[in-house]
Amino acid sequence: MALFVDRNPSEPSDLSQYESSIFQTASTEGIDLVAKGTVAALEIRLELQRFLLRMATAGSIAIHQVVVNDALRRWHILRTIALTYQDAYFQQLNERYKYKLDSYRNLSESASELLFDTGVGIAYSPIHRPGIPTLGQAVGAQPASIWWASISWINAQGGESEAGPVVSIATENGSRLLVSPPIHPVNAVAWNVYAGQTSDGQMKQNTNPLSLGETWTMPDEGLLSGVSPSKGQDPEALLRRTATILRG
Repeated sequence: MALFVDRNPSEPSDLSQYESSIFQTASTEGIDLVAKGTVAALEIRLELQRFLLRMATAGSIAIHQVVVNDALRRWHILRTIALTYQDAYFQQLNERYKYKLDSYRNLSESASELLFDTGVGIAYSPIHRPGIPTLGQAVGAQPASIWWASISWINAQGGESEAGPVVSIATENGSRLLVSPPIHPVNAVAWNVYAGQTSDGQMKQNTNPLSLGETWTMPDEGLLSGVSPSKGQDPEALLRRTATILRG
């Protein structure tokens, strides 16, 4: 699962699972759903920080250790929808928007209560999502093609970050793909590479973790059929409102 601080817990495409007319409303009223998602994440971040500060038994647990679980993602979705209808209502004073605003505000508040009751996911050694890798080519045996790649970090405990942004490169005939990692966080000890010929068809290409200074080179036989890109760390504990840390 992704870390909360790495990016917004949900994407605009997730919103329609809860509100089928959200894209039509946003288009009609000129509302940027990405911007609303960012505002929702900021508001939730402040509430999470207050929650962590109030939990005396949590010790030094901080916001960068929070893992996005299903309850947190749902809260972000509902908060984003509520903020969207808040904008729509204030622009038009349309009672239909006011009804949806009130409904999603209540749902968002209930979602936050559910998260704090069931547990905020915590990673003790959080490993952040990577930046953009550098792609290149060298002499090889592959035909001209377009390749897509992303990477993930690995920490000393074997935890793997969420895979980072996907980038592409068009290579020439008689070449092979090269992937180099960006600057690594202090707790990264290795990395994994994912590659494919489509952005959503990437697979893991290294059988063993790659060293931080290493550049991955595609073998002459082409890509491996590995696992899909990592979705991030699982929480190692759940922090509940009862001030009890439950090990995952």
